[in-house]
Amino acid sequence: MTSTPGRIDPYQNPEPWRPGKDAVGGPPPGEILDGPHVIKNMPEYLHIEGYDGVSFKKQKQIQPVSTSAHRTETSREMSFTDVAKIDEKSCRDSMLQYVSEQCCYGKKAAQNMTILRFDGITALHYILESFTESRHIQLCTEPYRGGPVDGPENGPPPTVWCIPCDPNQVFDPHIKVLEVPHTSVIQHCEHCVSRGWLWCWKCGGFGYLSCLKCDGKGKIKTMDVGSKTMKQVTCSKCKGRGKVSCTTCNGVGRVICNCCDGYSMVRCFIQVFVKFTNHIDDYFLESTDMPDDLVKAVEGEVVFEDIQSAVLPLTSFPVQEINEQSKKMIESHKNNWSSERIHKQRQTLRGVPVTEVRYEWKNKERRFWVYGNERKVYAPDYPDTCCCGCSIL
Repeated sequence: MTSTPGRIDPYQNPEPWRPGKDAVGGPPPGEILDGPHVIKNMPEYLHIEGYDGVSFKKQKQIQPVSTSAHRTETSREMSFTDVAKIDEKSCRDSMLQYVSEQCCYGKKAAQNMTILRFDGITALHYILESFTESRHIQLCTEPYRGGPVDGPENGPPPTVWCIPCDPNQVFDPHIKVLEVPHTSVIQHCEHCVSRGWLWCWKCGGFGYLSCLKCDGKGKIKTMDVGSKTMKQVTCSKCKGRGKVSCTTCNGVGRVICNCCDGYSMVRCFIQVFVKFTNHIDDYFLESTDMPDDLVKAVEGEVVFEDIQSAVLPLTSFPVQEINEQSKKMIESHKNNWSSERIHKQRQTLRGVPVTEVRYEWKNKERRFWVYGNERKVYAPDYPDTCCCGCSIL
């Protein structure tokens, strides 16, 4: 396998074909017209270890070398403080603020309700992130415009997972595209048979099309105003020729090859597509009747955060259900992506304050909830509302 077929001088820039460079003539029968390019004869990469099966058609995923992360650190001891501590006045003020932001909500109930009791709890939100890397390979081509190439004669290509590639930022999904060293090979462009041009697909290579205005006859019928009879006149579009110049090829009959850009040669090489993915799973523990999704959307306090190559499950948290979910999710992340390499893991435990308030209005007991550091309110059955579009004071 050579990187320069024939007697091509890699240090001399080739001259591309451009329209008007040679004579125009219609294509012989069976000539290929312009269209999607397909490379049939692939460079012989099959003998390169780790790159067998690479093709132009689709990407091939390469399994990572097993590199299990080890950690000797033990789980951290954690102290837990209840973050849901607000008084009766704060509960009422939060409700008044909520009412002022709603359409057609009256504030009388919020001002005069009798608060019977308020119970503060801490909703827990456990989040596990695994930042992984996967690699795919694919054969690619580009026009060869001259210059030296890095081919197999410069040494064996490194294996896919030995090519250095660091993420731009951990826990941020993105893709990087790299060229594999020592895989460049120069080939004649098969799409245009190394001519640099293709017959125009629109005119078939003849450089002209039949005039649509006169249907290729060169003349059209029109009404003579004076004699009020039909007569034939020369077509104004084609000037009586019955054909017009093809706008796709500008009358040349040929177009530049979209595979080699007119240079007659292409450079084949292997690319590695490095995909960084952040897999996220979470778990809510909230004991009130308030919807769990509301907890996810508000701010709380970070009770615990750990970033490691491979985090260990929580074991000493006071709430055993969180410890069990931590172990279950970490084990799941360990086994779910065998074709990806885990770079970093991050586990975060958030505490979100939630206060359930029981109140009485017009001899009927009701409930609302104050949640998050923003002290948002969830009051699905607030009594002082109007659905008629009027204003309630």
